[in-house]
Amino acid sequence: MHKILEFQAVVLAAGRGSRMPDVGGTVSKCLLPVGPYPVLWYSLNMLEKFGFQETMLVVLDEDKSNIINALEKCPLKIKYDLIVIPSEEDWGTANSLKHVSSKVNTDLIIVSGDLITNINLNDVLNLYRKHDAALATLFFNNGPEEWIELPGLKTKAKPDRDLVCIDKETERLVFLASASDFEENVTTPRLLIKKFNSISMYSRLLDAHVYVMKKWVVNYVVDTDKFTSVKGELIPHIVKKQLAKPKNQVERKGTSEKNVDITKDIFDYAVEQGYESKIRKMSAYNDHTLGSKGVYYNDTLRCYAHIPDKNTFGIRVNTLSALYLSNSKILSKWQEITGTELLERIHPNSEVSTKQIDENCTVGEKSCISEKTSLKSTFIGSNCTIENKVRLTNCILMNNVTVKEGCVLQDCILYTGVTVDVNCNLQYCIVGPHHVVSSSKKGNHQLFAEITDNMITLG
Repeated sequence: MHKILEFQAVVLAAGRGSRMPDVGGTVSKCLLPVGPYPVLWYSLNMLEKFGFQETMLVVLDEDKSNIINALEKCPLKIKYDLIVIPSEEDWGTANSLKHVSSKVNTDLIIVSGDLITNINLNDVLNLYRKHDAALATLFFNNGPEEWIELPGLKTKAKPDRDLVCIDKETERLVFLASASDFEENVTTPRLLIKKFNSISMYSRLLDAHVYVMKKWVVNYVVDTDKFTSVKGELIPHIVKKQLAKPKNQVERKGTSEKNVDITKDIFDYAVEQGYESKIRKMSAYNDHTLGSKGVYYNDTLRCYAHIPDKNTFGIRVNTLSALYLSNSKILSKWQEITGTELLERIHPNSEVSTKQIDENCTVGEKSCISEKTSLKSTFIGSNCTIENKVRLTNCILMNNVTVKEGCVLQDCILYTGVTVDVNCNLQYCIVGPHHVVSSSKKGNHQLFAEITDNMITLG
């Protein structure tokens, strides 16, 4: 396997899962189960598969021990340096980037800890290398989100959308903004249309939150101290700055009378260290057909976007629908996503007595499945107990769940520590952590969670 040495990797896994149902508040988003492993494993496995030997892993301090315990049970060779950020403070991803900045010595690849994909990561890295870019990004063009009926209360929440403009000829990412920033009309800079001749605008791309960037970008983030979010603030800022040119000292704000204490801007960081500019001038290469404009239009900052083939699988497990959809597809796409075969769907330390368990099920460590049960397309965590005469179809059971005799569950999610008492019949239900569903309960599209003083508790 080719070893990647020119980039350092950072996996951001400190998200609180704000788009998930509140009843899952005690479960870290990065530890939600997808197939036999937590979602975080898939991001780490992707880096390992493409030659990364180590990575920084940013986590909340309250999740540290749970993440260590979970990853110790997963097949991983990549070394991860756990970097803890405070749980009580509302840090954004740019704050996390500043926190790890002292460890960054090379160019950087940032990966979200909730990403599952079969992408060839080299396609993104090579796009960055080819054009000596300031930034390279990854978007998936999967079309409209696949509709599936979800468990829990029915909602009409609209997904967040980005407006993304990419120049077809050069793959330059030339415009990026949240669709919510515009009420009706979208206004783009006139210079953008004049400069790039074949712009495509997208509104249904999925931002993979994979960013390859120069080391100087990290220095810029630290010194300016004005960014909170990488995706929401830093990336759009760099993309927008492509259209600008460096200012001279007279034009700069912050210039004193004696021309000292000049406020730095991004172009002071984007300084080429070698012979790159001289080589470009000597070369016959041009990235666009209008050669008279100069290679790369003489831009100091260059941002690129890679959009793989529509058949590429890519999903971020940051919503209930994404969790549900990823579990429904993970086993059928296992080898192309992970690069390995899944040798053990049923953990060797579990006790599975039933023969009515299909090939789309997994069973975690020390779980006990009784003889007269039926399991179809169901994922069962560790230390679970499934009693006799139980039927589970399209369900997700997290750790330490007990389903008692005579229950029928279809399309349900049961969080950690749940007990479902005898003879329950639940369809499309979510059961919150440590909740006990009383015997003979029936439910359809319901949320069961502990209630205290009319409030849903998170654990």
